[in-house]
Order: sequence, then C-alpha cells, then structure tokens
Amino acid sequence: MDTETFNTKIEICEAAITLYLDDAYSMPNLVNATGKTASEIYALFPSKKAILEFYYPALIIRYRAMIGEIDDFASYTISEKLSNFIFTLFDMMEEKQAFVQKTFEKFACSPGAGRDFHRQLKELFKDFFEQDNRISTSASMFMGYLFYGFLKTQYLLLVKFWIEDDSEQKARTWALTDKITGFIQELVYSKIADKGFDLAKYLLNTSGFKQQVEDLNNWVASWFEDEPEVNVDIEDEDEEESDNDSDKTSE
Repeated sequence: MDTETFNTKIEICEAAITLYLDDAYSMPNLVNATGKTASEIYALFPSKKAILEFYYPALIIRYRAMIGEIDDFASYTISEKLSNFIFTLFDMMEEKQAFVQKTFEKFACSPGAGRDFHRQLKELFKDFFEQDNRISTSASMFMGYLFYGFLKTQYLLLVKFWIEDDSEQKARTWALTDKITGFIQELVYSKIADKGFDLAKYLLNTSGFKQQVEDLNNWVASWFEDEPEVNVDIEDEDEEESDNDSDKTSE
C-alpha cells in the first residue's frame, strides 16, 4: 500500500470514527464528511464495518513508520522493543480512547474479527525476535507460529487490562507491562539451557557413555545381519554306488 492510499484510508477511517461515536455513522454522512464519493470509498474498503476495523491494523502500520525513523532501534533489547511498542500504541489509542473502549472487544478480540490486525501483530513480534542476535539458541528453537500467536494473545489481554485499568495514570498497566517484558527478555536471553546442552554433549563425549551407546547400537544392528552360509558337501548316492562297483570289479 503506497503512502497516498494509506493516508486517504486513514482520513476516511477517522471521519467514520467520529460519526460512529456520534451515532451518526452512515454512508451519506461519511460522503459529506470526507468529500469522497461512495464509489471512491468502496474502492478502498469492502464494507462500512471494514472502515472502522481498519483503525487497528493501521496502528501497526503507523508504528512501523515511526520506528523506521529511529536510527538505533535495531540495537534495542527485546524488552525495550516490546515496551516501546506497547507504550506507543497505548498513547495512540488514548487519542481515540472512547472508540477503543467501545470497539476493541468486537473488532480486535472476538472470533473471526481483527484478522489483519492479528497478522500484523505476529509479523511485528517475529521481526523483533528474529532480528535480535542475543536470543539464546535453545529459545530460538521454540519460536514459531505458536509462539508468536501466544505473544499476540497476551498483548490483546494486556490492552483489555489497560482499558479497564482505573488506577491513577494507568499505573498498574505500566507496572504489569514492565514485568511482562522483563520476564520475556529473561526467558529468551537466558543461556542456562544452552549451557545444559553443552554439558550433556560434553558428558556424552568424555564419560564413555557415547561408546556404550555405539556398542549397543552395533549389537542391535547385528540382530538383523544375515548369518554366513555354511557349505556342506553331500556326496551323491549314485557316485558312491559307482565307486563300490568299481572296487568289486577290481577284486
């Protein structure tokens, strides 16, 4: 999506949000508010609902553009990247907090909703982790579709917590975010499992256990080897009788 198209979609989406909060959301009103024709709007969105839903994936697109302007973002730790993303989106959603409170569950969390938003969340998290060379080898083995899906789910739950948080300046949400991002960093940066694998490898190579395993494998393999054939010479009875007759004749 080029920048001009994206900006046009944002303009239409924000006008739709204003009308939605005023209980005046209709296509004629949206046409009047944006100066676009209905055909121009439907060329960008498949339905009226899709216009409102676009708000959430647009947050990720806008965030990616923002971090593209941060020269040293790649050097951030995984905790710093996650915290930056979470707090930045909280600030962005706070600008439309009434809309978020009214629609987040319906447009971002309910089954079948927010598919584009969910996909972009997982892709963003994947970029964060795959571009970080401090991730331990053992942790990287578990980073797949399910892992990023798990992070996406935890993020959605965190946003719901933020929406319902009535503490002063959302203090409980900030504290929870710090704990979650710190825990994730400890989990994926920890070299304990890597050292455990190295120790196991060392023990296998030096304690003689490796040779025992090889001997066992060879022994089991021998069960399936063909036994060598034993050649047994069996004299032909006719030849034996012929020899006997020859002996009698010579006598």
